[in-house]
Order: sequence, then C-alpha cells, then structure tokens
Amino acid sequence: MTLPQFSFLAPPIQFGVGTAERISQHITCLSAKHVLLVSDKGLEKAGLVDQLAAWIRLGNILVTTYTDIEPEPSVDNVRACVAFARSAGCDLVVGLGGGSAMDSAKVVAALMGNSGDVMDYLGMNKIPTKGVPTILLPTTAGTGSEIGRGSLFYVPERKSKEAVFSSFMLTDLALIDPALGVTAPASVTAASGLDALCHAIESYTGRAANALSKPFAELGIRVITRNLATAVLDGKNIEAREGMALGCLYASIALANANTHAVHALAYPLQGKNRIVHGKANSVLLPYVLEELSPSIPDQFSEIAGFMGIDITNVAAKEIGRKVAATVSKLSVEIGVPTKMSLLGVQADQIESFTEEAYGIRRLLDNCPVELSEKRIYEIFEKAL
Repeated sequence: MTLPQFSFLAPPIQFGVGTAERISQHITCLSAKHVLLVSDKGLEKAGLVDQLAAWIRLGNILVTTYTDIEPEPSVDNVRACVAFARSAGCDLVVGLGGGSAMDSAKVVAALMGNSGDVMDYLGMNKIPTKGVPTILLPTTAGTGSEIGRGSLFYVPERKSKEAVFSSFMLTDLALIDPALGVTAPASVTAASGLDALCHAIESYTGRAANALSKPFAELGIRVITRNLATAVLDGKNIEAREGMALGCLYASIALANANTHAVHALAYPLQGKNRIVHGKANSVLLPYVLEELSPSIPDQFSEIAGFMGIDITNVAAKEIGRKVAATVSKLSVEIGVPTKMSLLGVQADQIESFTEEAYGIRRLLDNCPVELSEKRIYEIFEKAL
C-alpha cells in the first residue's frame, strides 16, 4: 500500500513539571535582552505573572508585562497590545495563559516584525515575514495555541470570530509546565479539556488526517478521557494536571497537522454572535456532531470508542457513535459543562443565521469526513438547542 503524501509541523517543545523555572535559559539561547510578557488579569491576580517574570529576570533579562488581554480578545484589544509592544521595543514575546493570551502573543510578535494592522492579516498566510521570537506557556490544557500557527479574534463590526494563520507564527518554544495549571478554575479546566478532546476527535476523523497525525490524536483521546474528570474535580492533583497537559499536547500536535472540522465550524457563530467562550461553544456541540457523523464512518467511531474505554461488545455498528456521544455528554454533566445551547443563552430564532454562517466556513467544513448540507447543520443546531 502506498501512503498518501503528508507534511508535519511542530515547534520545539519542553515538557514537564518545573520546566517554566528555567525559562531564562531559553530566552538567552534566543539572544533576547528585553521580553514582553503577555498575559491576563486573572493570572496576574493569581501571582503567576510575577512568578514567571521573576524566573525570567534570573537571566538578567529585562521584562515588561502586559496583562490587559481580554477573554476571547477583540481585534481592538490586540491592537492596543501591539501598540504597547512597539513602543516598548522588546525583542521577544512570552505568552502566558490560555488561548486568548497565547493567540495575542503570536500576533503581537508577528506585527513587531511587520508593518500594518491585525486586520491586514486575517486569513491564510498573509504575514510576509517572521517577527520577533516567541515562547508560549499554556496555563490551561485545551486550546493548543502553543503548538499551532493560528490566532482567533473577535471582529466587532462583523460580529464574528476570525483567524490569522501563518507558519511565521509557529512559536520558537512551547514550554509546557503542568504545574502552571494548578490555579486554573474548575470551569476553565472543564471547558478547555473538552475543547482538547474535540481537537483530538476531529483531527482523528478529518479528511486531512495522516499517518503521523492520527497516532497523536489517538493518544490525545486516550489520555484526556482518563484524566479530565479528576483534573476538574481535584484541581490540585498534579498527576491529573500532568495527564491533561500531556493529552492536550498530543491533541494539539494532531490539530496543527490535520485541523478540525464540523464542531469548530458550527461553534464559530456561537462565539461571534453570542460571545460564548471557545471551549464551551465547542463542547456543547460536540456530542450532537458526533452522533450526526458516526453512521457514515462507523469504523472510525469503533476505534474512538476503544480509545475511550467504551464497551461496544454486541453493539450494532450504527449505534456505536451514539454511545460515544452519550459518553461525552455524561462526562460534560460530570464536570459541569452545559450540554444544551439554550443554557448558554442561545435562542431558537438564531439557528437560521447560525446555519448560514457555519455552512460558509469552508476552511473547516471541507475537512469534514461527511458532507454536511445546510439542512443537516440546521438539524444539528436544533438538537443541540
């Protein structure tokens, strides 16, 4: 058998409890002298920003902090950070936090080496050259921003979430220290963890899945399923935090190389129009999309059921997907994540506009293993309401 051609991309990675303490060594290797540390008010209040800045200063490196990144940041929020960074004259950007902080850090670093505005670069591969280096440190096990080439932002005038994608935004180092996640609230851990599970399942089933991405997706499904509930219900459990950080890393590598598809496409309108956070938007839709897709790809869902530890003995092939979806829903309930869009404020009269927007996100839907018509998308939203 001849395997299809594929490419594979991943940044340098340092993983393990305590690795963040040695960040100054990595900055020195990148020949940087003045670091911009991009984060948010929550992590500043928790003391993580000051702690990381102290570890950076161990290398006699100047640190300037910026902690005004909002949850699900708008382009205006990122513009303010870019202006601050350009005036500060830093030569390396560190992103500390969840997807919002890391997405912002990547674009800020890119725009410190390129002229123009963030709106100029929305879309695929519009950044002309690499900006200053970045080091990204996730504090939630979920978004995978530390591995990928994309950044998502809210565009107010269009009421939509849109992305900047460029290989020039691949980080110079993903520094993954599970201990940084111990302070994350249970609600953040839950939504982020289900987002990571979504990444693993979608990248496993997508058309772009390949011989190298699929083993990472499989590992992501196995490890996340085994650790998520414990990490949410016992946040100080460092073994569970370590498991989630590793599971998210597996899923993120698969995501970066095989992309997501239907869940993420349908989640975009929830984020843009209702400002529902990324992890919750994906997780509320995940079981309904899985149930819709499963009859068309039963073999893959049999494999996924096995990865999740679901007993499918004597279960008909067409029913396996329902068991997978039910298991995801049960996990959501266990960790306190809503399983209906109405619980997140979505109204029935929004479904038509959601359907129209989601159907137009071809970058994702064209990767879906099953062709989803507007009618089928509408029906998924109806079931999820």
